[in-house]
Amino acid sequence: MKLTTCELAKIVSGELIGDTDIILTGVNSLSNARENEISFLGNLKYLQDALTTKAGVILVGLDIETSKFQRKNIIKVVNPQYSYSLILGLIEKEKLEEIELKIHSSASISDTAVIGANTYIGQNVVIEKGVKLGNNAKIFPNVYIGKNVVIGNDCIIYPNVVIREGTVIGDRVIIQPGVVIGGDGFGFANIDGKIHKIPQIGYVKIGNDVEIGANTTIDRATFDSTKIGNGTKIDNLVQIAHNVEIGENCIIVAQVGIAGSTHIGNNVTIAGQSGLVGHLKIGNNVTIASQAGISGNIEDGQQVGGNPMAPLNQSIKIRALIRKLPEIYNDLRKIKKDLWDK
Repeated sequence: MKLTTCELAKIVSGELIGDTDIILTGVNSLSNARENEISFLGNLKYLQDALTTKAGVILVGLDIETSKFQRKNIIKVVNPQYSYSLILGLIEKEKLEEIELKIHSSASISDTAVIGANTYIGQNVVIEKGVKLGNNAKIFPNVYIGKNVVIGNDCIIYPNVVIREGTVIGDRVIIQPGVVIGGDGFGFANIDGKIHKIPQIGYVKIGNDVEIGANTTIDRATFDSTKIGNGTKIDNLVQIAHNVEIGENCIIVAQVGIAGSTHIGNNVTIAGQSGLVGHLKIGNNVTIASQAGISGNIEDGQQVGGNPMAPLNQSIKIRALIRKLPEIYNDLRKIKKDLWDK
């Protein structure tokens, strides 16, 4: 990356205060930035770092008093964090564009697979019969793509991903290392004391603009499909079971587990280490706090937490009271003793 401060201000639609011709070649934190690097102030608790940083330019909010930044170059923007993400996107794009668009000689690709234009396929990739891979795909080393998988345009699949047969993936999907999509759902029947496997013959369908974090697993459906909606972002180490349906623009944070056949609406946030039992219906615009145990349906717009789950405000009060249980217990013992002595 090589930009002047003036060019940067245009990219982030901001107001530049300071030198227009500083050459910028990278990004860094406020405390570590150098004269040719960009940084941002997204939280006022880092204001002192912003006032002393060596960064060539700082992105700040519209409400920041500029007189504090004497002899520093600043760009005022609506949202400094978002504007910073635009710059990071430029750097990421440059890195990806450096990859040579070729198919490595060690890749094993079926003659019946259809490979789109401008594609990179790395070492030891396996692409089975009937696969359809869109344009501008980047498939990194050691990826396995099973029979009849369909992958859209502009997708990035990082090393050691497994995509099993029949999976359908939309456009601009990013799959981080170690993800397994389409593994068998956990389906078994106990007959006369013996556990029998229930074949999992469905598939996984993933929408556009989805990102799936490292070592996450999304199981194929018993029949029909497990679905992930457009724009949903899934963190690392998430387990999504068979026949789960997740709507659009959801955020699923690390170590969440969602049991089979649960349906989740649009714009839902599920915080880390939460667990959802099977066959639930979670409405739109729901927020589930971290480490929650969700055992019942949730209506649109609700905020819940705790285990057992409760409205979030009530859940916070319960957790606060738990810390006082030893004191409450001792008080009860004292009251009981005083009553007994009487």
